[in-house]
Amino acid sequence: MKAKATSTIFLFLLFAISTFAQSTFSANSSDMRNQATFESNAPMEDIIGVSNKLDIMVMINTNDITKMPKGKVDVDLVSLKTGIELRDEHLRSPNWLDTEKFPKAKFMLTGISAASSNMLADTKKVTATGHGKFTVHGVTKGISVPMELTYYKENKITKGKMPGNLLKVKANFSIELGDYGVKIPGMVVGKLNETIKVSVNFMASDAGGGMNPCNPCNPCGVKKSMKNPCNPCGVKKMMKKVNPCNPCNPMK
Repeated sequence: MKAKATSTIFLFLLFAISTFAQSTFSANSSDMRNQATFESNAPMEDIIGVSNKLDIMVMINTNDITKMPKGKVDVDLVSLKTGIELRDEHLRSPNWLDTEKFPKAKFMLTGISAASSNMLADTKKVTATGHGKFTVHGVTKGISVPMELTYYKENKITKGKMPGNLLKVKANFSIELGDYGVKIPGMVVGKLNETIKVSVNFMASDAGGGMNPCNPCNPCGVKKSMKNPCNPCGVKKMMKKVNPCNPCNPMK
């Protein structure tokens, strides 16, 4: 009985350590320092579109980033700027991105693999492959994204940027417009490439709260008015085996 009790305590401690390492990093579109770019390199013209309005939430275990990571990045396409206002209007039109109907591009993170280090150590860059779903123009496709993550523990210098521990993420990938139902109008053939390079660069903080298994009355640390607060990224089966929203029986 004593050995069994010791084993149970040990397993609980392992669970507790793993749970407390789970952090929620977030940033919203009011922080204009975050950026997403969409680049087209066509024979007759190069176009770079930039949006600085990103809504971000990443839930990740800093001790093992491959362990059940979840996240969501929303990019406002209505604010996309290419340097020419008339071209921006064309991009937003129903013939192209149709931003009135589909105002955002979205990436939902569901997994991480091939990490150069599973642990996020202070100021150390980690390269990895993020897996998830990318949505634009109302079409969703599964993709794998090369990315770079850098973790910064809060100190006097980081406080000058924003409070809390910080997570910096860079990601680059390409999409084919045709795969997402976007057709290139005849008038811009040669000026717009079918292949679009997408780059995302953001900094998010854990100071905004999030999953808090230490609070049994409100484990997700959010207002009751929010829909589904224990699943802020809108994904299914967020905690398949571990259930921090039930602190009395977390493994149930």
